[in-house]
Amino acid sequence: MSRQVKKVIKQELRDRIETLLAESRHQSLSARQMARSLGLQGQEKGILSRELERMLEEGVLIKTARGRYGLPRRLACLTGVLQGNRRGFAFLRPDGNEEDVYISRRNLNDAVHGDRVVIRLASGGRRRRREGEVIGILQRGYSRLVGTLEQHGKRFYVIPDDRRLGHEIEVTAGRQLAQKGDKVVLEIETWARGGMSPRGRVVERLGPAGTARAEQLSLHRKYGLPVEFPEEVLQEVGRLPGEDTIQGGAREEGRRDLRDLPMVTIDGETARDFDDAVSLEEFEDGSYRLGVHIADVSHYVREGGALDREALNRSTSTYLVDQVIHMLPPQLSEDLCSLKAGRDRLALSVFMQLNAAAEMTGYSFTPSVIRITERLTYPQVEAFLENKGEGKLLEHPFLGAMLQSMDRLASMLRQKRLQRGALDLDLPEAEIILDDSGKPVRIERRHLGRSESLIEEFMILCNETVAGYLAREKIPCLYRVHAIPTAEKLAALKETLSLLGFDEVGRLKELKPSHLQKLLERSRGKPAERLIRYLMLRSMPQARYSAENEGHFGLASPCYCHFTSPIRRYPDLVVHRILKEHLAGNGLSAARLARLKARLPEIAEQASERERAAMEAERASEDQMKARFMEDKIGEIFPGIINGVTNFGIFVELENTVEGMIPIAELGDDYYAYHEKQAALVGERTRKTFRLGDHIPVQVVKVNTAEGKLTFALAR
Repeated sequence: MSRQVKKVIKQELRDRIETLLAESRHQSLSARQMARSLGLQGQEKGILSRELERMLEEGVLIKTARGRYGLPRRLACLTGVLQGNRRGFAFLRPDGNEEDVYISRRNLNDAVHGDRVVIRLASGGRRRRREGEVIGILQRGYSRLVGTLEQHGKRFYVIPDDRRLGHEIEVTAGRQLAQKGDKVVLEIETWARGGMSPRGRVVERLGPAGTARAEQLSLHRKYGLPVEFPEEVLQEVGRLPGEDTIQGGAREEGRRDLRDLPMVTIDGETARDFDDAVSLEEFEDGSYRLGVHIADVSHYVREGGALDREALNRSTSTYLVDQVIHMLPPQLSEDLCSLKAGRDRLALSVFMQLNAAAEMTGYSFTPSVIRITERLTYPQVEAFLENKGEGKLLEHPFLGAMLQSMDRLASMLRQKRLQRGALDLDLPEAEIILDDSGKPVRIERRHLGRSESLIEEFMILCNETVAGYLAREKIPCLYRVHAIPTAEKLAALKETLSLLGFDEVGRLKELKPSHLQKLLERSRGKPAERLIRYLMLRSMPQARYSAENEGHFGLASPCYCHFTSPIRRYPDLVVHRILKEHLAGNGLSAARLARLKARLPEIAEQASERERAAMEAERASEDQMKARFMEDKIGEIFPGIINGVTNFGIFVELENTVEGMIPIAELGDDYYAYHEKQAALVGERTRKTFRLGDHIPVQVVKVNTAEGKLTFALAR
C-alpha cells in the first residue's frame, strides 16, 4: 500500500472521528466508545489510538480529565496561534473564521507570542469581548530568534527584536561568538516555566546592532528567508534545457504557436521577472477575445525534484525594499521563464470571449509558445492613456489601439465587479526611492493608476475562469479563499462608522458587503476615504490558500484561485500542473487524485504560512527604511492624520505614509481617557478629543531604526 493511499485512509478515519464527536449527544467519548461506534476491531483499534494521539498533538481534539476525547468547540475550548503584545497580554487567532480571544498576562501560563495553543473560554460575566486561558501549548512558535546580546556583570542575556515575546533569554553557551551590543541568532533550549527564565545558546553573530548589514540579516533570520539556493538546486537548474530548445520542444508537445499574436507585458519600471502577458482582439460587433498568457514554469520545475522542493519551502518571492528573495533561482525567474520581449517563451494561455457588455461567453486553455511584442511599463501606459494615445510612447504604434480597447474593457470589468459587491480596499502604498548606497532619499505615496487597474482586472478574470472551470469539472484545486468577516467584527465596524458620523450606516439593521462598497464609492476623493478603507480592512480576516472552495469575500467571487504568477507563487505553479494534466488527454488517474487530496491541504498550509512571513518581513523592511529616512528629521513638524487610537496613545500617519505614535503621556495638558466605542481619547478637564480621522500636526521626537518605530509629539 503506497504512502499516499495510507494518508487518504487516515484522513477518512479522522473525518469519521470528527463527525462522530460532532453528532454525539455526549460532549466527549472514550476511545472504547468510539471504536464500538465506528465498528473497529483488532488492529484497527491500535490505528484509532495512534490517530487520536496525533489529533491531540495537533489540537484537533481535547482530552478531558476523565480521559475522554472531544472537539475543542464542544468543550468550550479553541485552538489557534497567539498574537502577543509587548504590554504582556495576547490575543488568540483561532483556527477558522472566528473572533479573536483576549488572553490576560496571568492566563498565558508560560505561552508566548507565536505559540500554537489550546485555550478554555471564560464563562459568564459581562465582558464585551471573549476572554480565555491557555490550557495547553501544542507547538512553540520559535525554536530560534534574533535579538541583541547584553551583559550585566557576568550574566549574558538576549533581548529579542520581537518585543511581543516578553522575555529576556538567558545565554547558556555561545557567548564567545559575539560581543555586547551585537545582533545574534539564539537557539532556544527551554522556554519560561514556573517562574524560571527561558534559556538558549548563541549560534550566529550578525554584526553590531543598528548597522544596515546586521538589520538586513536580522530580517532574513527572523522570518526564515533563505537567500542562497542549495547546491543540488543549482545543479538541477544547470541540467535544464536552454532557450535554444524552446521551438523544438514546443512542436513535440503540440503547443499552439501564438508568436504572431500581438501581446505585451505591463509591469513596474524596475521589474525583472515577467509572469504574465496580455493580448486583446476587438471585433466589429463590439465583442472581445482577451488572452492572458502565463509563463509555463511547470515545464521546467518538475514535481518532486530538488528545485520543486525548494520552491515549496519558500512558497513565495519576498520583496524587501532593497532586495528581492526569489522563490526560483534567477536563471529561471529572470531569464528562462521570464516573458522577455522579442524572445520565444513557453506559456499556458487562457482565452476569454466577452460580449460588448463585458459578459463572458466562452473560454479555452492551451499550452503555447509565445513572443512578447513589446515590454511596457505602468508609467508608460498611464501616460499613453492619459494623453488619449497622443505622443510617440510606443515602439510599435499599432499596439495603441489595443491598449485603448484594453482600457475600455478593464473599466467595464471593474464596474461589474464592484456592482456584484467586490470591495475596493486597496490602500495607497509607499514608494521608497534609494540612492546608490541603499539609503532612502525619498518616500512618495503611490496610487493605483489605470494601467495597474487594467492588469489587475484581467488577472482577476483569468484566475476566476481557471478556478471556476476546475471546480465545475470536480478537479482538485488550490483555492485562494477569503472568509466572511464575523458578525462581531461587522457589528463593531458598523458601530464605529456610526459614531464617526456615518449615520446612514448606523440606521441599517444589518451591515452587508454591498453597503460597504456603496460607502466606499460615496467617500471616494473625500477626507474620510482613507479612514473608511482602513477601518474596513482591519475588520476583514486574512486571505489564505485552501484545498476547499470557500469563496472570496473581498472579491465577491464564489470561486477563486491564484494562477497568474507561477514565477513568484508556488500555489500558482500547482494549479498550472493540475490544469495541464487535465488538458493532456485522459484526465487524472485515481492514484493521482488520491495524491492530490492528501497533498493539497499540506501545500495550502505551507503556502499560507510562508506568505504571512513574507508579508511581515516586507512590512518590517519598509518600516526600517522609513525610520532611516526620518533619522535626520528629529524636531521637524509634519501634518498627519490619526489612523489608530489606543488606551496608551494615538497613531498618526504622515502624507508620505510614514507612521508614528504619540504616547498618551506626551499629550501632557490633561488626563486623557480612552473611549473604545468612539475610538477616541478625551481630555477629562478640557474635553479635548483625539479621534480616528482627525488631522493634527506632529513633531518627530525619536526614531528607532532597528525596530522601525517613530515617536511623535503633538506640535503646539
